[in-house]
This record gives sequence, structure tokens and C-alpha cells, in this order.
Amino acid sequence: MAAPSENTVVGLVLIIICIFCEITATDDEFEGSRALTVEHSLDADSHSSYTKRGTIFVQSLKGNKAKFTQNSGLSSDQKKELKDLASSDGLYRIRVAVRDSDKQTPDKNYVSTFTKACYIYESALNDQLTVNFDPAGEILGISISTSANSCVGAEVTSANLSNWKTMVEVFQTVSGPTPDTQSYIDKLKREDAEKTKGQQGDNRSFFGKYWMYIVPFVIIMMVMSSAEPQAQGGGGR
Repeated sequence: MAAPSENTVVGLVLIIICIFCEITATDDEFEGSRALTVEHSLDADSHSSYTKRGTIFVQSLKGNKAKFTQNSGLSSDQKKELKDLASSDGLYRIRVAVRDSDKQTPDKNYVSTFTKACYIYESALNDQLTVNFDPAGEILGISISTSANSCVGAEVTSANLSNWKTMVEVFQTVSGPTPDTQSYIDKLKREDAEKTKGQQGDNRSFFGKYWMYIVPFVIIMMVMSSAEPQAQGGGGR
């Protein structure tokens, strides 16, 4: 059996590298996959009771890939509650557990937000949820917006309130550059040392400070003194 040529070996190596890169890219594209339970409240009371609305499936934070799946459509009673809440200019509230789990733990932490119930009602359950994450993948907050920008008292049919039409966006904050604090501290130390040195003053004697002015003056005076007798002698002839 003939040994494979050099070109064949190089081609196989390139194929293996391409496959590895594709696998790595696929793994990175769907990093941090997780499911977040979204709960909402249709109560007018600020101490609201929440029920499950659906689940946000985060496929990739870097690629902003996420989707929403509703738990179930609004029941007849919930449709009436939403309509009444909108009529009274109440607030529609949602929340997401920071650490989502199927286990009911008593110390769950939530991020929450709200909007006018009439926005939800008049948009016929057409909204957008935005979830923000920190660099470590922890949830920072959630916000909600709707296709309705104002409440005009529009009547929405019961059929249009059956299912949620929800879009999801996810964003991950990026750490900024770390400040060079050591260089700044060194600069402050140098400035402080120069300031201290200037405050110490010059303790040299008067001659030590101004000798460069005194010596030329003395030399000039000596030359002038020696020139005066010669000038006087010349005048007596």
C-alpha cells in the first residue's frame, strides 16, 4: 500500500482544524444556555401575587439569542382582570428569579419591572422583554416595552388576548479597561516629594547663593582700581 502523499497529509490536517474550529464556534455560540421563569401579576394591589407567565430560553448571550415560550394563554378570568386593570390605569408587573430553579426556595431573589396595564391590553399582548446580564452571566435587570406607546381606550377582542406575542432580547455588559492606579499613585508621590523639597528652602550662605554675581563684580572692580593709577600718572607728564 502506497504511503499518502505530502499534499494528502496537509489536506487532512486542514480538514481536522476546520472541524475543530466549527465545533469550538458552535460551543461558544450557545454558551451559558439557561431557562428563566417569567412571572406576572394582574393584581391592582402593590403587594401582588404572581403566577407563571412563561419561560425565557437563553441560547447565547454573546449572540443575543433567546426566545420566549408561554406557559399558557390568558384564561377568561385573567382577560377580565387585565381589562379591569387597564381601565383603572393600573400597573402590570413581571419578575424573573435571579437564580432560576424548579425547586421552591424561600429566599429567591428577583429582578422586576412594570408598565401600564393599558399598554399590555391595547397592544393585544404584543410586548418585548429585555434581560441584562453582567460579565459573569448573572442577571442585572429586566425591562418591558409594548407596541402601544399610549393608551387611547381602545377595545380589544377576547380572541386577541389569548396568546402572548413576546420578543426577547438579552444583553451582557462588558468589563471596561482597568484604571492604572499604580501609575497615578506614583505620580502623586513624585509631586508630593517635589513640593516638600521646595518648602524646605535654600539654607546656603549669601555668598553661596550669589557667588556667580559677586565674583565677576569683584574682578571688574579690581581691574578698574589697577587702571586708575596708570591713568593718573599719564596725566602728570
